[in-house]
Amino acid sequence: MEGADPNLYSVLSTHELLIFKGDLNYRKLVGDINWDPTTPFKEALRGFLPAPLVSLRTCKADTVVGLKPGLGEEMNAKDPNWLTTGEYGLVQFAK
Repeated sequence: MEGADPNLYSVLSTHELLIFKGDLNYRKLVGDINWDPTTPFKEALRGFLPAPLVSLRTCKADTVVGLKPGLGEEMNAKDPNWLTTGEYGLVQFAK
């Protein structure tokens, strides 16, 4: 985004915290890529970090990052559809 719209990126960089809400916005943040679930959230942002940011998300698609090792497997054992049911959520922070 910094290259595509430097003015907007500059405006965003003046804020103390950016808040993104929703599954679609989360997927846009991480590129809707089939990441390894343990990929750090900050890495999945692929350089988009004009200011500290938090993402609030109800899981409705199978894109997920930032999980502790083993947590994805544990959740899959409890509910194989946990990423798409809308019954689970994530709050992730990067700075």
